[in-house]
Amino acid sequence: MSGRVAFKSLGCRVNFSEIDCLHDRFRGAGWQSVPFDDEADVYVINTCTVTGLADAESRKVARRAVRRKPEGGIVVVTGCYAQRDPAAIRGLDGVDLVLGNSEKADLYEHVLRFRDDRRLGGDLWVSEAPRTTRFLAHGAGAAGAPGLRTRATLKIQDGCDERCTYCIIPSVRGPSMSRAADAVLTEARHLAERGFREVALTGVNTGCWGHDLDGDDRLADLVRALHGLSLPLRYRLNSLEPATVSDALLEVIATSPSFCPHFHVPLQHGDSRVLRRMGRTYDAADYRRVIERIASRFPEAGIGADVMVGFPGETEEEFESCRHLVASLPLSYLHVFTYSERSGTPATRMAEHVVPATKQARSRSMHALEDELRAAFVERSIGTEQDVLVEDKPGPRGGLTGTFIRVELDDNRPRGNEVWRVRITEAVSPRLARAKPLVRLSTASDIADQRTTSTTGIKRSRK
Repeated sequence: MSGRVAFKSLGCRVNFSEIDCLHDRFRGAGWQSVPFDDEADVYVINTCTVTGLADAESRKVARRAVRRKPEGGIVVVTGCYAQRDPAAIRGLDGVDLVLGNSEKADLYEHVLRFRDDRRLGGDLWVSEAPRTTRFLAHGAGAAGAPGLRTRATLKIQDGCDERCTYCIIPSVRGPSMSRAADAVLTEARHLAERGFREVALTGVNTGCWGHDLDGDDRLADLVRALHGLSLPLRYRLNSLEPATVSDALLEVIATSPSFCPHFHVPLQHGDSRVLRRMGRTYDAADYRRVIERIASRFPEAGIGADVMVGFPGETEEEFESCRHLVASLPLSYLHVFTYSERSGTPATRMAEHVVPATKQARSRSMHALEDELRAAFVERSIGTEQDVLVEDKPGPRGGLTGTFIRVELDDNRPRGNEVWRVRITEAVSPRLARAKPLVRLSTASDIADQRTTSTTGIKRSRK
């Protein structure tokens, strides 16, 4: 039994990794994957609930799928919003199946059962206490299959044991769970065989990988094992909480050339008083030490941070304290978020919520600072030689460096899904540099050989 299936993922990289795996599951069974705006027999939507806007977007996408589905079609809604408020999803006319996060691994089987018995329509398949007991897997399909990209996302961890006062995610994802090391290595091999050249390791709290597994393995051990496979891949670590950035992890990344010199370490706020109200486990000085330790070990690395504005009770003094900290750190980019009330979280009961106009002004200010940080980082990178994974997209040829700079190449020799050593020649904008291709790197050993005396594999040349 097969047909046409369309997928839509909202929110974080974890969601996108899951949708990629579901795509592989359907395609492996003979289904044809089509764009979400096309007519399909089945529409699958992986929702987000991190903010109120995410909830609204999830409902909007579900309604769009309902309008588009043909007679006999199926709309399946899963993910974090479906887990948090399944009744709201079920209340949307035309939605056929609502699955929670724990049930997502069996989504394909739920679709088949529903096609055989339409009486299952309207049932809620949502566990009250979500827990990841089985990780979705990428298929072993051939390289170059329709819809594949140059980079893949591999979920190595799910859930969170932290209790930040603003965050709904622990209640919709469940406790922290790690994917077994052998399974991670198998997935990496499959992705390399399919022709991917970059794998981003992701999770809700990626740095906690291994804490729930038998034995003493931690993320540093997994990094070492992945590098030891000598696959034609480069790896990129997703968001790492400050407490998980250990000296052991930094050391193994420095000696594992297949790992990109790119770190994303959530800050959330730069004022220690706000961090305490948020329930974060560090203060501003702790965070500074982590970032400066990374920058000392990897002087050319791209370092990003999440920053929230408008948290309840945030004063102008606290906001300026946050802005000052961010401006003083060797950061290359920011992800700026505006606080959004999430029902059931302690922050909703806090006093002195910030008015929308003030939130918007602070968001604009922080975004302006981000542009300054990006521009300065691109400018510092001019004259360096870096590795770029070329993307096969319409328009000028380009891609991402290991340090997370988007570049546009000044000739058309490079082809999509190739890794090239390039020299960055000029800044086009805060978010784009221009680069000259130098040599194509064919294998993991080629990439390793390009690592000169720098632990980041980045070489400065004369302009």
